[in-house]
Amino acid sequence: MKNLYFLAAAFFCSSISAQNQISFETSEGYQLGSLNGQNSWQITDDGEGNFVENQVVSAEKFSAGIYSFKNGYTDAYGGQMFPIIGAQKSFDQPLDYNDTTISFDVLVTETDGSIFEMSAYGISADEEYYPVFDLAFDYSGTLHVITSIDYDMEDTGISWQPNQWYKVTVKVSANEIKYFIDGTLIYTTPNFTQINLEGMNFLHDNFGGDAYIDNIKINEANMAVSNVKKGNLAVYPNPVKTNLHFNLPNGEKVSTIQIYNMVGQNVFTKNTSDATLNLENLKAGTYIITVNSTKGISYSSKFIKE
Repeated sequence: MKNLYFLAAAFFCSSISAQNQISFETSEGYQLGSLNGQNSWQITDDGEGNFVENQVVSAEKFSAGIYSFKNGYTDAYGGQMFPIIGAQKSFDQPLDYNDTTISFDVLVTETDGSIFEMSAYGISADEEYYPVFDLAFDYSGTLHVITSIDYDMEDTGISWQPNQWYKVTVKVSANEIKYFIDGTLIYTTPNFTQINLEGMNFLHDNFGGDAYIDNIKINEANMAVSNVKKGNLAVYPNPVKTNLHFNLPNGEKVSTIQIYNMVGQNVFTKNTSDATLNLENLKAGTYIITVNSTKGISYSSKFIKE
C-alpha cells in the first residue's frame, strides 16, 4: 500500500484569504480540475510529490451555483485505516473557540463505502494538532461526532441518506459544541479542547463513494473580496446546436466570455460585447460558460452542445 500523509500535519502553511464564504465558483477564483493549490487549498500526497486524484472542483453536483468540491474515491490507493484522503485549508487568522460558527452543505453518494469526515482543528500550546470538532458520515448510514482529543467517536443516532444534500452547522462556544443538520440540533458535546480553530479538513478513508462539499460559511457571513454571482446567467436554447444566447441581469454589458469543458480545460475565450455566440464548431458535450461584465462581475451557467 502506498503511503499517504495526514493533512493537518502536512499543510501548516496554506491559508484562507479574506473571504468567509467558499462556493468553489469561477467568480471566487476557482476552476474545474484538481483543487490542489487553488486559493491555497492543499490535498493529500504520498510523500514523494504525488498528489491523490479525484480531489477536484466539480460541476457534477452542487447545492448552489454550478461548482462544488468533490472529495472523491481514487483507484490508485486502497482502503485506509483512517480518513486521510481529501483537502485542507488553514484560516488566515485563528477563529475564537468561544464563539465560532461554521456551516457547509454536503452530499455523500452511497452507504457501505467510505467514512467521510468534516472537521476543524486547532494547535495546542505544545504544538500538538487536536480536533476541535469532527462530524462523520459513517458508512453505516449514521452520523458520528468526535468527543475527545483521542478521536473517540459517538453515534448521534441520526441517519443520513445517500445523494441528498444536507446543511451542516457547527456552533463552537467556550464550553460546548453543537451540531445541527438542516437547522435542527442533533448532538451536543463538551468543548474538550478549548483551543482556537486553525483550519478545516474534508477527508475520507477511500473505501468507496464520493462526497460533495459546497457553500462553506464562516460565522454565517459573506465577506468575500470578489463580487460573487452564481447561477444568474440565463442561456438559451439549451441544448444548443448553433447560436447560444444569454442575458446579463440589470442591463449589464458583456466584457469577456470563456467556455470550459467538464475537465476544466478552456476551450473558448473571446473579448466581445455580443450576447450571442456561434458554437457551430464546438464539439458535442456539456460545458460551463462564464461571462464577465464590464462591472467586473462574473456569471456562469451550464449548457449542452448537441
